[in-house]
Amino acid sequence: MFHEFLQRIISYGIEEKMEQALVNRIRRINLYHMILLVLLFISILWSSITQMTIMIVTCSIMLLATVAVYFQLPASKKPELNSMLVLTITALLLLSGYLFNVGVSGTLIMALYLLFPLAAVSVHGKRGIIVPVVLGVATLAGNYLPVFKEGFHLDIFNILLFFSTYALVIIISLFVERSNRELLTSLTDSKSQYENQIVRKDEFISKLSHKLRTSLSNITLINNLVHDSRLTSEQQELMETLKASTNNLIEDVNNIVEIASPGIIDYKKSIISFDLTRVLEEAVSILQSGPSFHEEVTIQRSDHISHYLIGDPSLLRSLVVNIIKGLSIYKHTGHPVELLIDNLRETPSQVRLELRFTVESDLGEDLVVYVDSLKRNTGYQVSNLANAHRLLEDSESGLTAVFDGRVASVFFFQNFTKDSTRSVIEPAREVQEKRSDKASMALKDAKILLVEDNEINQKIVLLSLSKKVSQIDVAANGKEALEMFGIKRYDLILMDIMMPVMDGIVATKKIREIESTSDRHVPIIAITANALEGDRDNCMAAGVDDYIAKPIQADALVRMMKNLLA
Repeated sequence: MFHEFLQRIISYGIEEKMEQALVNRIRRINLYHMILLVLLFISILWSSITQMTIMIVTCSIMLLATVAVYFQLPASKKPELNSMLVLTITALLLLSGYLFNVGVSGTLIMALYLLFPLAAVSVHGKRGIIVPVVLGVATLAGNYLPVFKEGFHLDIFNILLFFSTYALVIIISLFVERSNRELLTSLTDSKSQYENQIVRKDEFISKLSHKLRTSLSNITLINNLVHDSRLTSEQQELMETLKASTNNLIEDVNNIVEIASPGIIDYKKSIISFDLTRVLEEAVSILQSGPSFHEEVTIQRSDHISHYLIGDPSLLRSLVVNIIKGLSIYKHTGHPVELLIDNLRETPSQVRLELRFTVESDLGEDLVVYVDSLKRNTGYQVSNLANAHRLLEDSESGLTAVFDGRVASVFFFQNFTKDSTRSVIEPAREVQEKRSDKASMALKDAKILLVEDNEINQKIVLLSLSKKVSQIDVAANGKEALEMFGIKRYDLILMDIMMPVMDGIVATKKIREIESTSDRHVPIIAITANALEGDRDNCMAAGVDDYIAKPIQADALVRMMKNLLA
């Protein structure tokens, strides 16, 4: 109990988003407050025993001043002013002990003097040494003033000995502070260099994977086109050898990208009006469509939102997907992940929602430790929870984890503007209306838009689909796709992700923004050569309906297109 109380006092004013260097300094200052309060309390107690009224009053004033500084000028808000004030109070306490006869051994007073410079640079840095220097000058002057005849009065030899030692301690304190500062700078630079190396490595592997997969995809599609009964047995054997070699290369590429860290796409803010229920359903659909995810997800809502919200639905979808996937490794097998949505604050135009994810777990303490390490930038940065943490940092929120011994919870809040012009339709009724309005379509009759910047890839995809689809238009980048989407009505879009001018993620989000003002919804299949873990979630969170990674199997792509048009 005492340990928790002391930890709470030392951590007073610390917030989740603070940098670790500032957090450490606040803790040092708060700890110094506690030490000073103990010294003042002991001084008051000793002065009461020795019946020194003036010291009782002086130390009581200092005690009240220290408490006032702690609460009224907290180290978390004004660390410079706070630390300078408590150092000044300490200097006054030491000076009082030197100038007045308080019945304490001079050796103890001198020892506290020699410790003071180290404490000063610890809580205030290099400029903190000013207070011990001023204290030394005031002490030297007071040593010869007759008004303080009851205090310590050192002879010339002891003065030279003591103040030489005091000056040496000041020099040592400055040297220690400088060494600590240089070490901190070196560690910060090393961390930045390491992070840059990781980023460069991931970018290199991602680009290499993209190039290899694009070429392998073309080889695979060509192999499918020419692999028919018209080939001689010798030619078929050669094609089989080509196919086997291609599959081996694909496996090698998969092995290469496994060592890469998953990257997060650059989520450019997409502020649109959206239905919270639909976004949550889409997030669950993304999870359930993953081949390796077999967890049950339940959603309970007590927010009572009756209107559309204005915000970034892509960001919200990605947060839900990443947190639920991240929690799946901490939960009991067979128990669902529960998402609880509550209304923390609401005004006529704004609403703050809390999204709390709970699981029954025996690893809840490990989860809390990991989330705390993410806040301090010391945790493993390659995970779904780390992805969610970075996204929340960008949106000025934060991830928090708690554990009560049986249930572990991870939660965050998001602020939204209420769209009073659009009311929420009952989900069941809305789905039924959409299904009745949408008729199935044969793939051959569909109007397809292929968005692909590579001309060779365009030709191969067109050749692969020529017998299945009668009409395919081609756009060279996302910007052209948006222009064509605004002019012509398409039934399905095949969207490459990595393109110049405008990539597929941005183009998809803009198409969904356009559709948000109407009842229209065009299925989008993301076609990408990226195969890093998390790419599927990033694409789905941006608004695509399905995802296929290169090298593409023509039959798999055709089946996917038929399912979305049905």
